[in-house]
Amino acid sequence: METCPHFCPHWFAMLKQKHGSFHFRKIVPESFREVIGKREIWVCLGTNRKREATGKACRVYSQTEILFNFLAGGGELPKKFDLKKYLIGMAGIHPSDFQENYIDASKRLLDVKGSVLSGASEQFISNFVTDINTHHSVLMAEIQRLGTELEKAKQEGNPEKESMLMNMLNEAINRIPKPGSVPVAVPLVQQLPPEPEPEKSVLFSVASRQYIEIKRGSVGVEEIQQIHTASKLFLRFMKDKQLHEYTRKDARHFIESVRNLPIRYGKSPGDRGKTLNQIIEEAKRRDGEYATLSTKTINRHVRNLNNIWKYAISVDDLEDKKDNEIWEKHIITPVRQELTDRRPFKDSELKILQETPWKPRVHINTVRQIISIASYTGMRLEEICRLRPCDIEKIDGILCFNIQPHKDANGKTVWDPKTEAGERIIPLHPFLKSPELGLLERAENCRKSGKGMIFFDLSYDKSRKKYGVQFSKRFSDFKTLAGLPAETVFHSFRHLVRTKLGHRSGGEIYPVEWIDQVMGHESSGQGAQYNKDGTTVANLNKVIKTLKYQDWDPMKIKIK
Repeated sequence: METCPHFCPHWFAMLKQKHGSFHFRKIVPESFREVIGKREIWVCLGTNRKREATGKACRVYSQTEILFNFLAGGGELPKKFDLKKYLIGMAGIHPSDFQENYIDASKRLLDVKGSVLSGASEQFISNFVTDINTHHSVLMAEIQRLGTELEKAKQEGNPEKESMLMNMLNEAINRIPKPGSVPVAVPLVQQLPPEPEPEKSVLFSVASRQYIEIKRGSVGVEEIQQIHTASKLFLRFMKDKQLHEYTRKDARHFIESVRNLPIRYGKSPGDRGKTLNQIIEEAKRRDGEYATLSTKTINRHVRNLNNIWKYAISVDDLEDKKDNEIWEKHIITPVRQELTDRRPFKDSELKILQETPWKPRVHINTVRQIISIASYTGMRLEEICRLRPCDIEKIDGILCFNIQPHKDANGKTVWDPKTEAGERIIPLHPFLKSPELGLLERAENCRKSGKGMIFFDLSYDKSRKKYGVQFSKRFSDFKTLAGLPAETVFHSFRHLVRTKLGHRSGGEIYPVEWIDQVMGHESSGQGAQYNKDGTTVANLNKVIKTLKYQDWDPMKIKIK
């Protein structure tokens, strides 16, 4: 059995985690740095499991110590010496009494050493020849022992044992190296300079899948979706090649392609089968000055692609060199930034919405309840669409929405609010508790029937991993039919609630932090920082009760 040497307790200092995978790191003694050509040794251990990484690191450490002792004794390394390849190869040789015999392990050791013979010193070659002779002696002794055992089995008349020993003998004979199969080291002066091996890496499609899998579980669902979108967009306009084959010019070509995409790209299924030129021409026909993707969106795509390259380097799937830093220091600007800012609804626009008939596809009761929640809480559409019966509960005697992460049966988070501040408590406005609206009755019926979602009639969009996509499209049609301008969207209800709470039209006095907690804001741009522990549900209830509308009643929306 393999045992860790006495130095194993120091692994935690030598284990480093980069891009989700563990690496072994060791400082090279100053006296060996010129020989090895490195100040530090970094070896990717190819796993994100700490226990497995510790075992591998233990073996790599032992090989570095053997290497340093060899150099300290006057040994010389071959001229072309791949340190990482050598350490990983040698660390992989750890025969077990239960899995592998000495002869097989010895052969594997010869294979690793034989791969670095080019330009090796006389001492290194001498050690290699000694290893070959030892391997050969042990192998011949094993063949002689099996031959003797086979003769005894024949004399004893034991056919089963005879057959077994014959197979073992054949296997041992097959282990004898064929002429020319063992690498021969020629003196350095007689060798021609070896041709450099062509650089190899992995396909972009493979690297992106590996990166997504390593990130899954450590980041939110939304970030995983963003990485997936960037990868899909890259393959949409670029060929799938090995990472080292892409150049900085390719990266710039992709950025320029993305800069010209219309801001609505990807929201129509028809976009999938069109070329870039067809998409741009169609956008121009609709609007000669069409808005393109924002700087923020393009930067996000570039950042995610750059992280895929960095991950590949960290796991030794791509060489760490300047030529592979193709996503660094690009200047990114939009072609035509959308200048339309989303704004709150005006009272007159709410009245128009109320008088506009809703077209079927989403049930009218669902429509009224979702729009009512938005009007009296300011919740985001996806937060509303994902409400579960258990998310409506009494806290300190007050009925509230509890906006919290959703987990599956195994405890894995499948959805979480937009930010940490997005996890919040929102007391129910009296309008939302009214029997006429029927929201509480619906939630109770869902609880009794075992339905997981209050708005179970909404379909789930698998590509965007959202429940609100269908409703968002229908509301956009509804708003367009009403003749409302482009700067008004469903999110305008959220802006409207924030505006109303900020105005305190009834002369109410409460701090802005209470508003921020209701809205789930966390940055100074959206509202000052607040302390959740210092705000009571009763205080939040006071804030919610100030929401009033004169001529707006979502219950009056009629179906066409």
